[in-house]
Amino acid sequence: MKVVVTGGGTGGHIYPALAIASALSETGADILFIGSVHGPECALARKHGFDFKSVASGPIYGLSLRTAGSLLKLAAGSVAARRILGEFKPDVLVGTGGYTCAGVLIAGWSCGKKIVLHEQNVVPGRTNRLLSRIADKICVTFEESRRYFSESKIVVTGLPVRKDIIAGIDRHTAAERFGLDGGKRTVLAVGGSQGAVRINRLMIEAVSLLCEKGIQVIHQTGERGYGDIVGSKPDVQGYVILPYIEDMTAAYSAADIVVSRAGASAISEITVRGLPSVLIPYPYAQGDHQAKNAQAVANAGAAMVVDEKELDGRSLAAILLDLFDNESKLQSMADASRKLAKPNAAADVAKVVIEVMRGES
Repeated sequence: MKVVVTGGGTGGHIYPALAIASALSETGADILFIGSVHGPECALARKHGFDFKSVASGPIYGLSLRTAGSLLKLAAGSVAARRILGEFKPDVLVGTGGYTCAGVLIAGWSCGKKIVLHEQNVVPGRTNRLLSRIADKICVTFEESRRYFSESKIVVTGLPVRKDIIAGIDRHTAAERFGLDGGKRTVLAVGGSQGAVRINRLMIEAVSLLCEKGIQVIHQTGERGYGDIVGSKPDVQGYVILPYIEDMTAAYSAADIVVSRAGASAISEITVRGLPSVLIPYPYAQGDHQAKNAQAVANAGAAMVVDEKELDGRSLAAILLDLFDNESKLQSMADASRKLAKPNAAADVAKVVIEVMRGES
């Protein structure tokens, strides 16, 4: 079986695509990853051992001159994708969203190829809404996504997460990798691979209050935010601030609570580790999808959702300290988080892809 996997632009599209590609590869499938040469997917796909081909692409901004330019790129990308598909001859194409995905899957549809989509968020993005019309099956992360797609096409699989994060490592070993004490309570604060300016500022304000109570903090700022925030770092013990955490397996394994935006990938990683969370949705996300993602987790009892406009560092510290002081609530949230997890999501998506290829679905 030959499979083209496409999706890119941000980690939220790329990492699920890589996890699906890995699961399919384990079944013996021959994988070709198609994306943008300018996106991070190029290096990441090759790092994971997948052949990579690039096509032109660009985001759609609405009615504007920039959109006209993006549509020209989309058309050029689709033509290039048809040529690549003609050479590779895939049995099925799998897309995880992002603007690169559109031209590739439209090319596949025009060639009569079968198509499987994966939607990460509760509310689908523009690309997947468009592509859902030509997809044979649509795998979704949340039950709440059913309302946005044809019921006959929907399969709730969860969002694929890397195997090393699912497995985790020993808590004390994990803490030692950050120079911390595995016997102490620890908060992990992340704002996604790009960071989050507001979460960075809140954590800088909160960290002294947390550390004076014996709470440790691992804080990923994002590459762009590190230079602006590291100069404000308080001189306290038990606080680790990094621009990017390469070893997220250790970070999650060392943590008791996660403070995060509410992207679907972050939520899936948090729940697969069975961790309680304080979610601060990005207020300008397309379709307000982060707020809807967060609410789905909160409704299950696995997270507290807080509007960033209502927070300062002191109030965030108070929320976290209250949770640490309420062991039964913290455990209840952890149990609820674990129940939401779908650790077999990558294999389940791969199963759907194989069924579509065989005409069984």
